[in-house]
Amino acid sequence: MMRIFSGIEGGATKTTCVVGDETGMLLGRGYGGSSNYLTAGIDGMKRSLADSMKSALRMAGLRKAPEATYAGLAGVGLSGVPTAVDLSVKDATGSRKIFINTDGYVALYGAFAGGPGMIVVSGTGSIAMGVDASGRKVRIGGWGHILGDEGSAFHLGLEGVRAVVRSYDGSLPQTELTGKALDFFRIQRGEELIRIFYSEGEGKERLAAFSKYVVEAAFRGDMVALGIVDSACEALSKMVQVLSDRLSFGRPRLVLCGGVFEGSEWFRNRLIEKLHTDIEVVSPMFTPVTGAFMLALSSCGIRLVPRVLENIQQSEKSVLGSSGR
Repeated sequence: MMRIFSGIEGGATKTTCVVGDETGMLLGRGYGGSSNYLTAGIDGMKRSLADSMKSALRMAGLRKAPEATYAGLAGVGLSGVPTAVDLSVKDATGSRKIFINTDGYVALYGAFAGGPGMIVVSGTGSIAMGVDASGRKVRIGGWGHILGDEGSAFHLGLEGVRAVVRSYDGSLPQTELTGKALDFFRIQRGEELIRIFYSEGEGKERLAAFSKYVVEAAFRGDMVALGIVDSACEALSKMVQVLSDRLSFGRPRLVLCGGVFEGSEWFRNRLIEKLHTDIEVVSPMFTPVTGAFMLALSSCGIRLVPRVLENIQQSEKSVLGSSGR
């Protein structure tokens, strides 16, 4: 009888789930909303997990829940995994066995198939993580949008809006971000940003979405936006350097993860220019959600032998396609 396992990458904006069997064949994938319980709430997280699982099982033509699920979730890092999160993951997935870690860890595991290396993530939030050949794991950042997240989409968007109001006051030069912000938030005047953020409580996901226009303006040479982007790249570069210094590598290998890097090759290159020359930027071996699936297998005693890895690699392309990277 076929054994079914699932992996989940639960980010602050989107949740992705894959299901597959014990031979490493991925059979289905599904999507949901935010899985960060700190911002979406326990009920919102549970709904996103359930939606992604149902969609993945439907695509795979399966009716039974997976035997085990490994979930990498935003928001569960330094503060640990609350009991309510643990119970919600079990209820949403229907799995008898559940394993929970951070979304950064499943990205790291997938990027190097469990081997040594480093990642830096610039998505809604930011974090850098690494593991060396001795198995020592280190994380830098991941403190959330109030205490950290430098270099993230949220931080880029927030600094972009702050630049707009400072330009409005005259403490910064005129910037094309002003017009972009008025259009993006559907307002007529800069003063209306007070209503948007203080009365209507515009959320961090919306600010993260505005980061796209900050990066585009910087690419076109807007000096205010360029200053924001360079500051973000400096912060990410510093995270990587501190991470590298705390681990033991021959030549450190680094994977760039997250929507900001995926959305702009120019931003990727801007960061690479600031990295130490001994750091080699490489492509990930597997996607974060596939990393979660691999961890589900290994956590249940299934060895990731070459044949299993080959099955995972081949089926990942067909199940996730180009959108999986």
